[in-house]
Amino acid sequence: MKNILFPISALALAINVSNVSALQPLDESEMSSVSGQSGITLNTSTESIAASQISYEEDGVALQLNDFSLTGVNGANFDSSSVIDIDADGRLTIDSISGSRELSIGSIGLSGSNKSFMGIEGRYDYTSKFHIAGSGDGVYDLSGSEVQMHFDRLNFTDDGLAWILDDYTFSVIVNYGHLMFDNDTMTIDMGTESNRGLHLGYSVGAVGMSLDPNNPIGFDDPLASTFGAVSFNLDAYGTFKIKAGGKTGEGITFIPGLTLVNDDDNDGLVGNETPAFMYTDDGFIMLAKDFTGTFSTVSGFSLDLESDAESPYMAIRFADFDFAYSLNDLVLGGTQADYDNGLSQTLGSFKGEFHFRDDLVNNRLNYLYFRPGGAVGNDGITADVSWNIVSDPYVTATDAQGDFNKPGALNTYLAMNDNGNYVYFNGFNSYGIGRVTMDMTSYAANPGTGGLYGATGLYSDNYDGNFDGLRIGFEDLQGSYSFAGVTVGRSEEEALDAPLMGGTELLLALEIFPSYDFKMNGNLTIAAGNINTGGQGITLNTDLYISEANAALTVNEEGRGVWLTGTTYDIHMRNATLDVTDNGLTINKGLAWSTIRVSDIKFGDKVNGESLGSFELSRLEDGTTISVASGGAGQVCIGASGSTEASCLGNGGVRFEDRGDQGLTVKVRAIFVKDDGTDPRYAGKGNSFSWTQPNGTTLALNNFSTNDGTGNPNQNDYGFNVDLAIDVAETVVLDDLDNEVLTAAGERPLGFAVFGRVHFKQLNIEGLTLAATPTSTPQTLIQGIVIQNADIQANLTATPIR
Repeated sequence: MKNILFPISALALAINVSNVSALQPLDESEMSSVSGQSGITLNTSTESIAASQISYEEDGVALQLNDFSLTGVNGANFDSSSVIDIDADGRLTIDSISGSRELSIGSIGLSGSNKSFMGIEGRYDYTSKFHIAGSGDGVYDLSGSEVQMHFDRLNFTDDGLAWILDDYTFSVIVNYGHLMFDNDTMTIDMGTESNRGLHLGYSVGAVGMSLDPNNPIGFDDPLASTFGAVSFNLDAYGTFKIKAGGKTGEGITFIPGLTLVNDDDNDGLVGNETPAFMYTDDGFIMLAKDFTGTFSTVSGFSLDLESDAESPYMAIRFADFDFAYSLNDLVLGGTQADYDNGLSQTLGSFKGEFHFRDDLVNNRLNYLYFRPGGAVGNDGITADVSWNIVSDPYVTATDAQGDFNKPGALNTYLAMNDNGNYVYFNGFNSYGIGRVTMDMTSYAANPGTGGLYGATGLYSDNYDGNFDGLRIGFEDLQGSYSFAGVTVGRSEEEALDAPLMGGTELLLALEIFPSYDFKMNGNLTIAAGNINTGGQGITLNTDLYISEANAALTVNEEGRGVWLTGTTYDIHMRNATLDVTDNGLTINKGLAWSTIRVSDIKFGDKVNGESLGSFELSRLEDGTTISVASGGAGQVCIGASGSTEASCLGNGGVRFEDRGDQGLTVKVRAIFVKDDGTDPRYAGKGNSFSWTQPNGTTLALNNFSTNDGTGNPNQNDYGFNVDLAIDVAETVVLDDLDNEVLTAAGERPLGFAVFGRVHFKQLNIEGLTLAATPTSTPQTLIQGIVIQNADIQANLTATPIR
């Protein structure tokens, strides 16, 4: 039987403490002035605490904290005061408060490696209440304990650069907590739903970066650019077990059975709740309220320190893990004042489940191996990752209309409630393996070898330098994901028991394929602030290369559809931004260019389907935006135009529908630009499409671009627009005799409703060419195509085919 052991090398500590208040002898006259009081008050004033190394060792590999120190601010001592007492119930209480002090850990690494994960610097103070009572049966009651720690600044350092949390506070309040020991297991009991054990609070006033190693941002220096502010407020209940031993040998296993919840609506006033999560970007907010999340595992998360031929690493493994969440309101856009006054519009409510399982037969496992050092410099993180998310296969059921396919019992899904109607994206499966790296990088430290426009320059496909920010690298990350299909219903039960149908194709509007096999290399760098506006937000730069890919444009639960097989896809973005605005979440792609090459378009099965030939699509965009906002189509006139039922029908409309105030609106505004020689960033790039049929005939659209149609060739703001309003709503379904079909309850069937609009002012196409074979000279069919003032609207409601 294993025991719980945390072997920390005390000999590695080299501690220097001075000016600490201590017990002093009293003479008789001093003793005569002392009166009896309950408890003990301990005040300390410390100059510094230093340790050259603190280590935790497992199976010959040690986790090391190097050059640890605690010091006062600006050379002063740091103070603390603790009151120790036994209350009337026999409970030991230790109430403490501290003055400000500065923490420094030079590096965190593993023995046997000359690299490290990171360093830590911070200035903080804390208050705490530690309350403990023993019951005599090995159970210790921690109820009433709490801790709050505030950091003026907390920096995570990487080769002289830093990720910065400003005005960071976290708090834990133990309303109910029992600590139990049983042989090799320690259990923390945090109560039940009606007696929630913990309240967790977390807030960061601003998140920023320090990107100049020669001029680091100090604890008192202002942050020039930030991501914005973020906060969490949650209750927790359930159990958390810590078991001796990892997956192999020594180690630790964590077994959570937790529920996190936020339903703070005690006074019932709209807009007066404390949200579970809130992100603020230049005064605009994204928040979630009424949240519940459950986390459970049978085998637990094992933590082991191990080593292989490459380096030592920290291994986290889990054979099973289940996560479920529900979120009653998601607000996207608007201001804090809008929310406080009940004026925020919501997307609706969301829920989902994710199920991780090891598949030993196919060697699809769930693990994270963390190695010290990233892809750039000496510090950083390298993670070897593997995942396997599963759903049971669909099952066949029968009703009065015949057989149909529905989701299996174990179902990984994402769901949305829109005005009381549910839509489920069911049967999600995903697996993969590869390497991910994380580094803080600086353009100034490595601007690349090609300048701006050279073969390896900033605006080339082969840029070999760094960007400013947190660099996330991908090395042979190979994976796959798929959905079985969409279901709808007026209740959760009805939706999960409904026939599977299409609808995942709508993900294409966000440039997400409904099913995808891929191998990814490249990097994504995230920087603080919106580089274009100078405000808060996120700036993105990326070079991604996807190969060995199979992508579905549309696919059913049996994997049949339209597949792009043997695909490669390279994607490049410079100074893209992500912001929350008054209208929702907006992605500006900045300067973006990409090329997708498809070896074979398959109709049917992705392996044995009928070939439709190959194609290549190149895009050059500057300022393209994708926005996601609350609210769907609202009131819709089908077949005509009109804002009321009377005007709609009077104009020849088929019917007038009110789809409610919830739902989702996606707007894509693509700005296609051309290389006319005036902007060196565009050189060698452009927009084109070519399709080669199985007989070799190739049809191509060359050098297309958008324009505002004003006569000024440089005015290109309107773009090529695709607007989608997405709802779950009732619809009219007719049989082959044009009779309306109703449900068994006499209601119109629910459908996945999409109101779409495509519009642009001017689309220019340099030419349409045709080549008889891939090697023959293309012949121009049409030279100089201009299409103006297009505005196409369509209403589509998907229901199961029965």
